[in-house]
Amino acid sequence: MAEEWKDKVIQEKLGGKKDWTDEERAELCRQLDEELESHIDAMGKTRYKGGWTEENWKEQMAEHPLFAPYIQEEGATQAEAPINPLSEGLAQLKFDPDHNTPEEVAQNYKEEGVLQFKYKKYRLAVANFSEGLKQKCSDYDLNAQLHNNRAAAHCHLGNYRSAIKDCEKAVELKTDYLKAVVRAVDCATKLNSWDEVFHWCDRGLRLDPTNQKLKTDRLTALKEKKLLERNARKMARDENKKATEEQNLINAIKNSGVQLGSTVLKGSSSISLSDLEPCHPAAQGSRVHFNESGELVWPVMLLYPEHHETDIIQEFPESDHIIDHLEVIFGKEAAPAPWDTEHKYQVNNLHVFFEDKEKTKLCKVDPNQTLQQVLRDPRYHVLGGTPGFIILVEGSRFMKDFVSKYSI
Repeated sequence: MAEEWKDKVIQEKLGGKKDWTDEERAELCRQLDEELESHIDAMGKTRYKGGWTEENWKEQMAEHPLFAPYIQEEGATQAEAPINPLSEGLAQLKFDPDHNTPEEVAQNYKEEGVLQFKYKKYRLAVANFSEGLKQKCSDYDLNAQLHNNRAAAHCHLGNYRSAIKDCEKAVELKTDYLKAVVRAVDCATKLNSWDEVFHWCDRGLRLDPTNQKLKTDRLTALKEKKLLERNARKMARDENKKATEEQNLINAIKNSGVQLGSTVLKGSSSISLSDLEPCHPAAQGSRVHFNESGELVWPVMLLYPEHHETDIIQEFPESDHIIDHLEVIFGKEAAPAPWDTEHKYQVNNLHVFFEDKEKTKLCKVDPNQTLQQVLRDPRYHVLGGTPGFIILVEGSRFMKDFVSKYSI
């Protein structure tokens, strides 16, 4: 073949001449060298067409039977992955127990899982490491690696408790497996399980007393646990304080003789905070409470049945007089309510009433009384945790019709 190639070059370059001189031979070599250099330079300047690029490498790999299973779309399950005969045949050879020992099959599943992990197919990685463990091979180191690798995949999936269990298995099989210990520390930290962090850090530091990461993680866990315990103590104190205040509130209402609904609270132990929670939406969050002076403050509802309107006074201390709040709402300096187009609602011509518990009698209220005096009237019952009063205009036809329905 070499002689044929040489004859061909001679034919092309020297026209078939065979008896040529040394100078001619040297000239031929020089020309061949120049042509070779020119060809190499041209190759460097010409972009190779049809090659893999950053944009199309996935598509190119997808067409290759060996790479196709590893480049599924994100979220695709193993069952959704395209299976071609070549890949299936290779898998059968790789994982067939008739052609491989349990150790070889487990190792192959481990390698497959590592590859899936590399491509961030963590669920597929977990499945492969699990299949490797099912082989129950006698290689403790390999089984420990499978548990540790599965822990890593679980960790990426946020399955921190499962990851810790795998770390425990890995360390059982390989007591000096520091990598599994460190991974367990990271997962326990994610779960804010500080006692577990201490356990794993101490275990790791017995293996490597100089491990700075474990020292730092343990110190961080110690600070977090102290903070957690401090917050828990503060929360317990706050809850106890709140419970005491609420009980004091209940006792104060019970001892005051106020009647709630149809139940007389004095001497009764049936009252609860839910009985005092306002039912009206506008009064939500304004439950009866103590002010700084230690007196009860109620949310109070003023009803205007003639216009189907309501006012909510969210803070009405028991020592305040009814007239004090009417002056604020309907006094000379106050703007008329939008619904009071006739400006009839003036302090001097308003009457205040409340219904008895059977709602058959209309009881008139002296506006110069305090709220405390009214609430301790044996006929009065606080409904829905919110005292309410009916406001009517003196001499109006509506008042006459409204009052006629009751016995005064």
